[in-house]
Amino acid sequence: MGNVLVIVTLALISGICIELLLFTGPILLPAENRGPIGTVVAIVHVAFTLWIVLLITFNFYHSVVTVPGYTDKLRAELDLLPRSVEECRHDEDDESDADSKHAGGGDDGLGESGNDQQMQDHTEGAMEMDQMPLISTRSNGDATLVSIIDPRMMDPKGLREMPRCRHCSNPKPERTHHCKICNRCVMKMDHHCPWINNCVGHFNHRYFTLFTSFACIGTTYFSILSAPIFYDLFFVPMGEKKYKIPADARIDTFLLLFLLSTALAIMIGLIGGLNLYYVCTAQTQIEVLDNRWLRNMARLNGGTFVNEFDVGTWRNLRIHFNIGHKEQAKFGRGWLSLLLPLRRPPVGDGVEYTKVSSLSSRDVDFA
Repeated sequence: MGNVLVIVTLALISGICIELLLFTGPILLPAENRGPIGTVVAIVHVAFTLWIVLLITFNFYHSVVTVPGYTDKLRAELDLLPRSVEECRHDEDDESDADSKHAGGGDDGLGESGNDQQMQDHTEGAMEMDQMPLISTRSNGDATLVSIIDPRMMDPKGLREMPRCRHCSNPKPERTHHCKICNRCVMKMDHHCPWINNCVGHFNHRYFTLFTSFACIGTTYFSILSAPIFYDLFFVPMGEKKYKIPADARIDTFLLLFLLSTALAIMIGLIGGLNLYYVCTAQTQIEVLDNRWLRNMARLNGGTFVNEFDVGTWRNLRIHFNIGHKEQAKFGRGWLSLLLPLRRPPVGDGVEYTKVSSLSSRDVDFA
């Protein structure tokens, strides 16, 4: 069903583009009655139509094909972590055993008290293993390689301490939810959209927002230009009609596209406006419900709920569209870049997100 809706969406985009260029434009501005100003207006109309269709198609395509951010990669990284840590600790245990045997074979006069003290030291060292660097030695021919490993460096994302999804058992970073349609966990999941046959998540949310925004502009533009023709066709008497309709024109196709475009302009406008509101308040559709419940619970307990991801409307928009981020926006950093078909990675890796507490350090570019 999802693939069918994708094809239907592409057909609607193509149909509206063709109607604007070959039907609506020539009827509103017939070539025989154009003056210099009319010619300029016709050129602007064609250029604007091609530009808006390009942006709609570009962002729709990337909303469909961009992986929203599955946690399968995190699961693969987590599966590698225990093996590496166990190997380093195994090296430490081998060295400790060898030292113990060597000490036990000699007559150093320690006796049982010395062995007890040695065991106590070994136990205390094991308890502090997670806080101390791991020293791993390997033999490579005649040379002995010694490496010092900080356990925290082996798990910089904190995958060990991360909660697991009860459906797929993958690591579940904050703002991650399991999509029952895709049957996978999606980072910063907003919702599953059947029109793009994909989830809207961390890595394609920007494209989806731009797609809905430009689709609303495009359908509204077509409906406004086509409204006078629609009124002239169906509500003006035959002898008083203003526009000259070609005899071979497909009126039924125009009527269908006009009605669909008007309905889509209203529907997409509501959906896109709601989506922009969520972006401005740093929430997803799922988080809105969670935050509403948390806000009510805080109010009942005499407290105040604060969304830690909401760093202000302007910053939220800049982070969502990745505007002005020095590390990831090398080209086209300004707001005008949204008006061009440019690929742009999101801010962050889907594991950690910009928070109020981090603005003074790692996200100063958005301050």
